[in-house]
Amino acid sequence: MPHAQTQTIDWWQWQGEWVEPPNHRRGGESGVQFVRDADGNGYYIKRQRNFLFKSLRYPLGRPTFLREARNLKRLNQLGVSTPKLVHFDMRRVGGIWEAVLATRELAGYVSLEQGLRDNRWPAHTRAKIYRLLAEHLLRMHRAAFKHGHLYPKEIFAHCDGDDADPQIALMDLELGRRCLTAAQAANSDLRRLFHGLRKRGLSEDEIAIFRQVYSAAKLVPKALKL
Repeated sequence: MPHAQTQTIDWWQWQGEWVEPPNHRRGGESGVQFVRDADGNGYYIKRQRNFLFKSLRYPLGRPTFLREARNLKRLNQLGVSTPKLVHFDMRRVGGIWEAVLATRELAGYVSLEQGLRDNRWPAHTRAKIYRLLAEHLLRMHRAAFKHGHLYPKEIFAHCDGDDADPQIALMDLELGRRCLTAAQAANSDLRRLFHGLRKRGLSEDEIAIFRQVYSAAKLVPKALKL
C-alpha cells in the first residue's frame, strides 16, 4: 500500500514517550508514542506487533493499522476531517506482522469528552461544534461508511474563542467499514455517540441540530427520529 513520507525519518526506529501503556491482546501488542522533531512538529506514532484483523481478503490476518490507514485516506476523500497521515508501513519479521502508522499532532485540539467534562465551551460554541460534527458525519454516512467506535473520546475539537469557527477531527478509525446502507451506518454511529454525549449533558435541542442537518439531506436514521 502506498504511504506518505515526511523528510527522511525512519519511523520504525524513531522512539518516543508512550501515550499510555500498550494494549496486549491474544499475543499481540499495539500502542501509541508521541515524538517531536527538531522543528517543533509533533507526531503520534502507532506501533503494532502481531495485532491483526482477519477478512475474506486476508484470512490469515493483517495489522489493524492497514485498515486504519486506508480509512484515513477514504475519509479524506469524502471531505471528513481526520489527523493527517504522514506514514504507514507494515512488514513481516520472523513470521510476525509489524506495522507503524504516524499522524501529525492536532495542536490545540481536545477531545469532546474532555472539553465537555471541563465545561470548556459555552452553549453557543457547543452548538457550532455539534453542527460541524453533524456535517462531517453526514458526509461519511452518505457514503454508507461508519466509524464503528464513535464515542466522544474519539472526536477532537478546536476553537480559538467564543466567536471563532470551530474545527473537528475524527480519530481511531481501525474499526471503520462500509455498511449496506447510509441509514445503517448513521444509526450505528449516532446511537453510540449520543449514548456517550448524554452522559456529558447532551440536550434535546443539541440532538435537534443533528436531526436538522440529516433531515436536510433526506437521511433520518432511527437514532434521530422523535
